[in-house]
Amino acid sequence: MKAQFILGLVLSFSLNTQAAIPNTTPDHKPKADIQKELRQDIVVAVIDTGADINHKDLKDYIWINEGESGLDRLGRNKATNGLDDDGNGFVDDVHGWNFVKNNNDVSDQEGHGTHISGIIQQEFEKQRTSSTSPQSVRLMILKYYDANAEDEQNVMNTVKAIEYATKMNARIINYSGGGESPFSLEFKALQQANQQGILLVAAAGNNNSNTDLRRFYPANYPLQNIISVAATDKDGELVSFSNYGSNSIDIAAIGQQVLSTLPNNKYGRMSGTSQATAYVTGVSAALLTRSRRPAHVPNLLKELLAMSTYKKSLKGKTKFQMAMIQ
Repeated sequence: MKAQFILGLVLSFSLNTQAAIPNTTPDHKPKADIQKELRQDIVVAVIDTGADINHKDLKDYIWINEGESGLDRLGRNKATNGLDDDGNGFVDDVHGWNFVKNNNDVSDQEGHGTHISGIIQQEFEKQRTSSTSPQSVRLMILKYYDANAEDEQNVMNTVKAIEYATKMNARIINYSGGGESPFSLEFKALQQANQQGILLVAAAGNNNSNTDLRRFYPANYPLQNIISVAATDKDGELVSFSNYGSNSIDIAAIGQQVLSTLPNNKYGRMSGTSQATAYVTGVSAALLTRSRRPAHVPNLLKELLAMSTYKKSLKGKTKFQMAMIQ
């Protein structure tokens, strides 16, 4: 069982209530299915502490489960009728699911998931400004983390969240947690996601550890649909807390003092590989709107690297010595 489970730590935090925020895809997919997928919004499953879905910067980007919206045959609102209208095993899962309490309350008491969601939305919009695609990003909120739970329970919640994201056809999974021990059920769930061409963008971890020697999961599972992300400062220098590895870390991104959304229409700064991961997720979602095919991770990673800055100081720290910085 996974040990030392860590949600991408909030290594620093400041609050500002006024500031505004500036081949894994199978080749045998029918052409009609591919074209349909290209017309759809990019659904990102945010597996985290929940999110404030009513935040003014997020509310227009929250995923809506069409099978649980509208009216049922008796004229009742499917979102609140207490029925599993779409037959997926979850009742009234309009915007995602709370795997901690096993209900549809995806509210965020920790603030971390709201912060991550805001970064994804922000970076998506920055990149989309150069695209004519009508697609947007939709944030599927999957709450898995309970600060008072045993590590094993958080990992099992993670597995359930990955399975849900796969079942509900997310395009990207953003994940900030992890630990140094692999877990077979988690690996199996990610294998299934890999078979469906779903990208996992995963935090490298905040232990200042060489993950070539001490692996960090799920970022270091041997699956081609995973992009592992370390954290840098605004200049592209690896921050002191970030894990690193010349063979195990794909890319680095800014993860220090990042401004983003917090619950109750607030804003604040946080630091961690979680924030760097969300940055890469947002850019990846925007890139998928420009693609003629669903996600192919090797090609997507090449595009991400092409948008990055070479940093000699990252030699021995990441595979390609490239950092995504603002």
